[in-house]
Amino acid sequence: MTTTLTTEYWVVDEAGHLADPDLIAGLPGAAGTASPYSVAVETPPCERCVELEAALDARLAATVEAAHDRSCRLLGLGLRPDLLTESASPVTDQPPVATAGTRVSFEPDPAASTDLYNVLLALDPAFVLVNTTSRAADGQQYACGRPSLYHRGSIAQYRFGDVAVGGPSSNDTATAATDSSTDWQPVALLDDGSRVEWRSLDPTTPTLLVDLIADIKTILQQARHHRLSVDSFGNGFHGDRLVLPNEEWRAIYAQEAVEKGLSSLLVRAYLERLGVDTGWYLAATPPTVSAAADMSMVCRQHAAHLEADIGARQTS
Repeated sequence: MTTTLTTEYWVVDEAGHLADPDLIAGLPGAAGTASPYSVAVETPPCERCVELEAALDARLAATVEAAHDRSCRLLGLGLRPDLLTESASPVTDQPPVATAGTRVSFEPDPAASTDLYNVLLALDPAFVLVNTTSRAADGQQYACGRPSLYHRGSIAQYRFGDVAVGGPSSNDTATAATDSSTDWQPVALLDDGSRVEWRSLDPTTPTLLVDLIADIKTILQQARHHRLSVDSFGNGFHGDRLVLPNEEWRAIYAQEAVEKGLSSLLVRAYLERLGVDTGWYLAATPPTVSAAADMSMVCRQHAAHLEADIGARQTS
């Protein structure tokens, strides 16, 4: 199953402020994002994680070097840094437009795309493993640009075995469900079901991204040999079945992840049942950033953390 990774990074100057868009325009990947303050790093389709890792490392290192030539640095934060300052406009229940993240695109056997969609939907709370940003104001909190009110679009029903699960049954349905600005859809079925895209992971370090994708692919491979079923809160791998949570519990897990991050024992226990070692991510993920921080200093620190991770990977 081939996998393509696209991750976006903000570009800041040496003082830790958003860089001049004229400088950013000449960087690799600048044309691949909707914001003049970010660049996109994309890998080719890769069958194995080791190939994905090598492609990501090479392209990200080249982009960082090109940024340095312009006295700029890449920043791995989910929300644009100037939106995280206390002086920014009040937060509503709509996700901010200026977000950066990661899209992981899988190309499964067409007969397996429905099951793949359902498993990835159940894995949505795994974004918390690499979450970098949160903000609380006016009773609302954001993580990775997500609304704390975990809306979902109107989506069709299909069946596998004797279990009905909410999900798009066609590309048209998937598109309709993702067009609304008030509805967050973490998974999309694209190109008539030939691609399934998992969306809006944080643009964190390559080590964390590659490890998370490896964990997800392991779960997807295991799922191929298990019968899928749905039972309230989801019990993970159990005998010959993979038990996924229903829509209500998916929303509960995602809400917990947004509000509490990896401190949520409920979310951690759920991900552990699916086979994810959450303790490793808890130790390795940089601290989340909030509005109370000195944003220019935080940007410099996170840019340095990203560069250190890239440097360590090149010498290992």
